[in-house]
Amino acid sequence: MNVDRARTNERGSVLVEAALTMLGFLIILFAIFEAGRMMSIQQTLTNAAREGARFAVLPLQGGTDTLPTPAQVRSRVRTFLDASGLNGAVVPDGDIPVEQCCDPSFPSRTTCTAPTGSPPQCLAGSIQYSRVTITVPYKVVSISMFSLLEVNLRGQGTMRNETNLQ
Repeated sequence: MNVDRARTNERGSVLVEAALTMLGFLIILFAIFEAGRMMSIQQTLTNAAREGARFAVLPLQGGTDTLPTPAQVRSRVRTFLDASGLNGAVVPDGDIPVEQCCDPSFPSRTTCTAPTGSPPQCLAGSIQYSRVTITVPYKVVSISMFSLLEVNLRGQGTMRNETNLQ
């Protein structure tokens, strides 16, 4: 008789244990989905920045040294982002800086500046490097209790201009 009473008392505890285990399992599962989504968006941003940097170092017409303007590079990056299906990503122009630099130490430095701290004055046709950076705010969408978390994802591409070097 005592065995039956003990079993009826344990029924509720099994249900509570199962609910807590399922809650933990679902949180881990959605965290894995969210991490995969974040890495996918990060890779898309990196690819778009590389495409922008590649476009920035290519002459507009064959046989000339005329490089695209930063506005044309931003347009190319936006076209890439739209084609990639990055829905809901609002990227203002201020979040796509395009740096074109004639300083040979530029790739190892964080910004392209002259020794005085001002932007470099490059001679026509002397741009050696182009860097495109894209920054997009990322919000967690699958787990509502983490929806207040926001991270800035950044993609960056730097390429060397081979067309106008002596």
